[in-house]
Amino acid sequence: MSNMRIVYDNAADRATVTASSTAGALVVANLLTDRKSDVWRATGPAASIYAAWPAAETIQAVALPFCNLSPTATMRVRVTNEPPATNVLTAPNDFTNAAWTKTNLSVAAGVAGPDGANSGTTLTATAANGEIKQTRTVAAGANASSIFVRRRAGSGAVSIRNAANTAWIPLTGLSTTWTRYANDSGATGTSALVDVLIATSGDAVDVAFAQLEAGAVSSYCPGTRPLGYIDTWQSYAYDSGAQLACPAPALRPRGWTAAQAASAYAYGGGAYARAWLPAALQAYGLAVDIVDVNNLQGYIEAAQLVAGPYWAPTYNASKASMTPVDTTELYRTGAGNQGAQAGYIYRRVPVDLSLMPPADRMAFVNILRNSRAYPLLVSVFPEVPDLALERDHMVYGRRSKDSDIAIEYATTYSTTIEIEET
Repeated sequence: MSNMRIVYDNAADRATVTASSTAGALVVANLLTDRKSDVWRATGPAASIYAAWPAAETIQAVALPFCNLSPTATMRVRVTNEPPATNVLTAPNDFTNAAWTKTNLSVAAGVAGPDGANSGTTLTATAANGEIKQTRTVAAGANASSIFVRRRAGSGAVSIRNAANTAWIPLTGLSTTWTRYANDSGATGTSALVDVLIATSGDAVDVAFAQLEAGAVSSYCPGTRPLGYIDTWQSYAYDSGAQLACPAPALRPRGWTAAQAASAYAYGGGAYARAWLPAALQAYGLAVDIVDVNNLQGYIEAAQLVAGPYWAPTYNASKASMTPVDTTELYRTGAGNQGAQAGYIYRRVPVDLSLMPPADRMAFVNILRNSRAYPLLVSVFPEVPDLALERDHMVYGRRSKDSDIAIEYATTYSTTIEIEET
């Protein structure tokens, strides 16, 4: 069983957040308010949330507390750690453009590219040594060129020019599968190029997404790639793939339909979506892709985005409980009948840590030194087979009281942390 995890620093609060779609006034900025009555809503059952940071942030967990996702919803998390870059080529994916010099070569655009769209171009040698190239003036220093290539016809040699423009680099392993080839980043002058040579007349290759940039090769961009940019197919260092987002379905309070309960965040309804990354990653950008075809309301909705590092103790909690706090007020009428004024419902989760080594104590003290004004995401039983147990003991909230850290034995410590849901 995985030990308790606490996301103690929500980096999303420092991000610029956008979304692929927004329904009316329910804007994506609502994901940063810490108020579950303020929600972002997409226009349908599939959408993406994007976060970008001006400086690298540590990301180890991503969560959407208070969301309306169904138990079959999936969430895909992608992270980029790439700095900004500029592709200095003119028309980098339009090989018919006059910026590309062609010799003994025909060009036909519109074939399936590496991104799944018709973004590829077929180059056919009309004589020996068919060549296409573009030379650009660049800043002095190391520059690298790259291009996606796959074989379409023939078996002769295909090469690209090295960065210093002194030799040809054979494209070893060239096949019918798209492969990105790059030069040796050795061009240190003020002129650099992308250059492809097809040795045998009649041979053909498909090409796509040429790039010439300062420094080392990075993901393709048609111009300047801003910090934190993530596209749909290749500009990320980590991809979780589509994973089930919610540990268990939303609870259905009495008096609510299943569809209504999906977003009854103030009354014990709604769900928590989460993704735990296998390692802490440095990120300039984050994409959260959500697909929920079985959504009961027909659209995705969430009240909070959490993204950041988590702390896990060496030993799991010795005791944890979950208390639904019901603010309903009971009263009596003049006839003595009992009535009830329905109130909102939230959860309180106290957790005992009865055996903390010194390293855990130091880490936990650092968490406690943060003001109670900042909410924490706590999952007492992350990724356990009992999904309802994980759901019931995952809470986004603030510490409801100060936590004493006691010396239990000579070299171990104990404490209790109590989280009150926002």
